[in-house]
Amino acid sequence: MTRDQMFAHLRAADAVAREAMAHGHHPFGAVLVGPDGRILMRQGNISTVRHAETELARRAAEAYPPEFLWTCTLVTTGEPCAMCAGTLYWANIGRLVYGFEESSLLALTGDHP
Repeated sequence: MTRDQMFAHLRAADAVAREAMAHGHHPFGAVLVGPDGRILMRQGNISTVRHAETELARRAAEAYPPEFLWTCTLVTTGEPCAMCAGTLYWANIGRLVYGFEESSLLALTGDHP
């Protein structure tokens, strides 16, 4: 994946995050990109325990074999939490790209419960 493709997919994930926010959810979004560079799935945040990344990884694991998922990239707006990172691992998704680090989110939101 080239730098330009990463930015294009990050913009797609951001559009998903904005749609999630428009529906009253936290503004996080993720896309699953196949080895050919096409977006295969999109997922926005649903709740505080149903994050965009975990929901997308679960759906992908049900839809595709592990051998294929190892060739895919999950592109997400923010650095995945521990729960999401573990789910990506167990779903066999081979690569991760994220737009900002968790420390940047903390700086923007402060001590948010």
